[in-house]
Amino acid sequence: MIVSWRTLGLALLLSILVGVSTAGELADRMIATATSRLGDRPVSGDIVIVALDDRTLGQTPGGSFSMTQYAEVIDAIDKAGAKRIFLDFFFDRRESDPDFSRLTDTVRRLGDRAVLAVATKSMPGTDRTRSIFPNPAFGEEAQLASIAWDYEFWQVWSVPITYVADGRKLPSFASLLGGKTSPEPRSFRLDLSYDTDSIPQYGAADLLAGRVDPARLKDKDVIFAPTASTFQDAHYLPGHDLVPGAYIHLIAGETLKRGNPVDIGWIPPLAAMLLTLLVALLPRFQRWYAPIAFAAVGAAIVGKVLLATLLVTSSIGASLFLVAAVSANVSRKRRRTSAQRENPVSGLPNFEALRGQAPFGSATIIAAKLVNFEDLAAFLPGQGSQQLVDQVARRLTLACHGTQLHHDLDGTFAWLVPYYQHSQIEGHLAGLAALFNAPLTIGELRVDVAIAFGVNDEFEGSNAQRLAAALVAAERAVRTRALWTKYAPRQKEDAGWQLSFHSQLEDALTGGDIWVAFQPQYDIRTHQLVGVEALARWTHPTRGPIPPDEFIVQAEKSQDIYRLTLFVMDQAIRSAAQLQERGLRIHMSVNLSATLLDHADLVGTIRVMLTAHHLPAEMLTIEITETAQIENSRQARQTLAQLRRAGIRLSIDDYGTGQSNLEYLTEIEADEIKIDKRFVMTMRDSQRNFEVVKSTIDLAHRLGAVAVAEGIEDAPTMALLAELGCDVGQGYHLGKPQLFSELAARLATPPHSRSA
Repeated sequence: MIVSWRTLGLALLLSILVGVSTAGELADRMIATATSRLGDRPVSGDIVIVALDDRTLGQTPGGSFSMTQYAEVIDAIDKAGAKRIFLDFFFDRRESDPDFSRLTDTVRRLGDRAVLAVATKSMPGTDRTRSIFPNPAFGEEAQLASIAWDYEFWQVWSVPITYVADGRKLPSFASLLGGKTSPEPRSFRLDLSYDTDSIPQYGAADLLAGRVDPARLKDKDVIFAPTASTFQDAHYLPGHDLVPGAYIHLIAGETLKRGNPVDIGWIPPLAAMLLTLLVALLPRFQRWYAPIAFAAVGAAIVGKVLLATLLVTSSIGASLFLVAAVSANVSRKRRRTSAQRENPVSGLPNFEALRGQAPFGSATIIAAKLVNFEDLAAFLPGQGSQQLVDQVARRLTLACHGTQLHHDLDGTFAWLVPYYQHSQIEGHLAGLAALFNAPLTIGELRVDVAIAFGVNDEFEGSNAQRLAAALVAAERAVRTRALWTKYAPRQKEDAGWQLSFHSQLEDALTGGDIWVAFQPQYDIRTHQLVGVEALARWTHPTRGPIPPDEFIVQAEKSQDIYRLTLFVMDQAIRSAAQLQERGLRIHMSVNLSATLLDHADLVGTIRVMLTAHHLPAEMLTIEITETAQIENSRQARQTLAQLRRAGIRLSIDDYGTGQSNLEYLTEIEADEIKIDKRFVMTMRDSQRNFEVVKSTIDLAHRLGAVAVAEGIEDAPTMALLAELGCDVGQGYHLGKPQLFSELAARLATPPHSRSA
């Protein structure tokens, strides 16, 4: 799912706490208030209000209605044929009036058609209440009913059906008006959809003056109640502002007359919302989470309103909190995922977004790599790197024919090409490369950019595997300086071998698959054996012989070169010592990667081997390549100096290639210089290579070093080297790399038989 189960569980727990603590009711009240303002349901007309309003009091001398006048209004209502009369007054402060008996006599004549109000008030400074019961003078036949209710958020939301007044259970006005009773105290939610303007109300003065048609009161329940402002009997009804208390009694009665109000609480809506969100969080529906969540909120609100019209009250605050909490986590997760799937430099989707797409299927994936991106990024000032990426992305986008370009952090891009374009890939990539023939303008600089491409059109494998394959092909194109290369199954096998190289090397060293071959070196003038070079060989049980260049390069990448070199070094020193025991003082040469010269304990380790096998240091020659690394390393130069002081001979290997130069010759005093075989093998056919060999031999002699020629394949080359004064030769013409047993057997022959 988009969010974790732990996050969902925490959101649910908090939502339950919101429901239990009623903290979510504010949302419910706001929705109910907003919808109640749109209410236009008319009242039934079965309940009528006769009001002691401001107009009536204005026509009364002194502005005070006497007990006699109260009695006259009640008599008028009775004569009109009212069904019942609800007196929404309490007269505890008027009992001493001289005409109080006039009122009580009138009420007693009504019998049980009279309903007297029992008011309940809070006692100031305490949490207790006090109920005001009618004077016993009103008789025992009149019904008593409570006019109390509780406020919620300073408004009247619910009215009791049965109320306990000073320990006595009483029906409420609403209960008697609506014809619903309850043996136990309970309240119900008002139907706020009623239009208060539809409530029939007549002033007491108009009734007494005969201006009210008696038919309007006949067989009706009449509430005789105050509405004048001096009585301060006004309350806030949600969505209706201030209304007289009689209006609330009437609406409550109308609510009960229409049906049985039910409150289902917050649990069912929360459960429904949870189920909806669980569906929306499933992988199949995740992309539509936002619309589903919005629809769920809308459905919850609409459902609440529709249920309210059916007198069913629901609380959706907890469910709204749940959807808000989950949606916030989903939004945060998506923002984080979006950031993780977008390159911050170019704004393009990155490779993570590409891997997360639907399976590539038959599409070909192309990876493009800026050959010199790291150098350019380090060279360009300020926002130069940003401008470089923007311009490269713009050129690639123009040539991608509308397909989405993806950009990774290291100057690598990738995109998909439809199957029908496979035959056009070469032309397509050539066109892309042509776009970069013109330099890019970065500020005031003009920058040359080279680009190489990798292609993978294999249908097998996941998106991640196919992208990785294209990147491997692009890297190979960079190394081979090709415009593009295509990923082949053989590369997959090689990649698997490289990934397990360390463990395979360990097995090979312990199992004897890696062994040391020895190639003889001869004095070109005397044709006598003067040295042997130790060479590492690997015969893999399934891959067969592995070229030395391949596994040595991989050993350097995986940091296994140190152990491999020490293995060869130990075998070489041991073999040289055995030859010396037979009276053959022959120099033993061992290749040493320049990367190992940074090991501070290298010299000490070699000296321990020499001591252990009783071989003089001057009989060991260390051949060094990749001298560019030595020039940049103080530790490497110190190691070479220590080898010289220990008496070990130093040789510059593969001289003439790009890694060796004259400056190095001046810094390190070499005992011999080996001319690379590429020059030796072609010196008879190439005048340039002949001059290189000749000048190198002269240079070695001028520096007091021995000149060694590699790659001697035939006798004419051997003779030409002798004419040039070369000291030592090595090559297949003189002897191939061989096992030590073969070498020892050859050396055991008479001297004239083993000359070159």
